[in-house]
Amino acid sequence: MGTYYRHTRSEKREVLYSFQCEHCGKNSGTLTAVIVGPEATDNSNFKSLSPEREEKLCSRAHVNLVEKVKEVHKDATEKNIFSTEFRDQCPYCSQPQSWAVSGLKKKMFENPIVCLGVGTVFGVIAVLGHYFTDMEYMTLPLAAGIFALGVAAAAVCLVWNIVKISTKSKKTATGVRNIPVIDWSTVGNLLNEQ
Repeated sequence: MGTYYRHTRSEKREVLYSFQCEHCGKNSGTLTAVIVGPEATDNSNFKSLSPEREEKLCSRAHVNLVEKVKEVHKDATEKNIFSTEFRDQCPYCSQPQSWAVSGLKKKMFENPIVCLGVGTVFGVIAVLGHYFTDMEYMTLPLAAGIFALGVAAAAVCLVWNIVKISTKSKKTATGVRNIPVIDWSTVGNLLNEQ
């Protein structure tokens, strides 16, 4: 049996921003958000990649970063949805800001969908194992239990996310609504890429 190596690359960029606190009214000063692109992966039988494969892997990592930066920019400028990479805790009074709730709402269903997907995949594998293998422990109740576990995990994640959003909404209910001032110049070249 051969060994394979999983090679990963990712890129990140810093974006400067500031905000006026909705609680104490002070300006946060210049803060830094780090936008990290999704990892690009390459599975290989070798510990190191050839220069061509390394270049392709780095190129995919760069494309992933460009897509992520464009998504964060579009959400912020067109929809007033601010990614969770932009920390909203005031450096003076440590209070959260109302504009950050939008980022939490956007990510609300990510983990529940993953949990449900994993439960479904393993449940289907167990059903297939029941019908197409001689393994006695692969029973239909086991498959149903695996799927139910995925559904339960998804429900718990969803409830947890709703509680986080509700708690932050209550903490930021000051009546004052500010939005951060983001300096997109550090990623301007990425935003202009096709």
